Amino acid sequence: MSTLTDDGVMAVKNAACERLLEQRVDIKMKSKKMVDCLNRFHVAVPKPRDNKERPVCIPPAVLEARANAAAKEKKKLEKDFEQENGGAGVYSASLKKHYMLADDEWKEDILPEILDGHNVADFLDPDILERCEELEREEGLRLEEEAAQDAFQIDGHELTEEQKQILAQIRKKKSLLIQEHRMKKRTAESRPIVPRKFDKDRKFTAERMGRQLSSMGKDPSAALERARSKSRGRKRERSLSRAAADGDEMEIDGQQSNKKLRLRSRSRSKSRAPEEVTPGEGFKDSAQKKKAIKKAQASTKNRNKEARRGEADRVIPTLKPKHLFSGKRSIGKTSWR
Repeated sequence: MSTLTDDGVMAVKNAACERLLEQRVDIKMKSKKMVDCLNRFHVAVPKPRDNKERPVCIPPAVLEARANAAAKEKKKLEKDFEQENGGAGVYSASLKKHYMLADDEWKEDILPEILDGHNVADFLDPDILERCEELEREEGLRLEEEAAQDAFQIDGHELTEEQKQILAQIRKKKSLLIQEHRMKKRTAESRPIVPRKFDKDRKFTAERMGRQLSSMGKDPSAALERARSKSRGRKRERSLSRAAADGDEMEIDGQQSNKKLRLRSRSRSKSRAPEEVTPGEGFKDSAQKKKAIKKAQASTKNRNKEARRGEADRVIPTLKPKHLFSGKRSIGKTSWR
């Protein structure tokens, strides 16, 4: 018996059911109630009337249908096709296989594109891709030839062999300079910045500039004098800026000292009594000043009393007023205790 292949499961089930049924029948037969009911039952057992065999009669049409069903293959479903062709996510069901056409081979044909009543495929050359590639190759070769010819021409004039060699050297030198510049630029971030005074190569100096100008056939004296005058001017500007900075610092120190003195005088004036008269206030003596202060306070008293709370004033509401939430409720209104 196997539950995986369903072999012998039904036989075991039928045997168990028959045993259970026999047990129940035996129990009922042994009961007292069955004794009273036995005379009411009659089990008829047919007896053969002759020795002729009479097997089960199955019509030939039924036998033929059974044979055809056994011989017929199981119809493949879309699930079966999916498992055969890569599974879910890979297999794509064809929507054209159910088309009803005169010939089944036409189902997978590509539908023609119709434009203005004409088939687009009729106007396409089957060799168009090869011809396009051939044209592109020819154009590339022609452009290379033109570039090679233009490389040794200046203003449309043909160069001599000597000029061609010089031009090739210039272009080679230019390409080397470009490569050197790119290398320096690429390594500039990882290279530390060294001040010029620690530069051992001393590439940018006045002497070098003079030598280069002399090699070019020019007089370097004027350029050297100009560079020296500029360096002297820079030194003079630095000295003047330092002196100005020192003067500004002295002025700032003086301003800070004056400010401290004023703050001290104010602090001393605040320590006096409010009735004490200071020069320049316009009072004769302290009694007159005291009287003026009292009058000012009295004038603002009524104004402060008449002030009302507005919408913009801060309000802290009393959520549970004491007179409403304290004590027992007596007979009367609910708004009063």
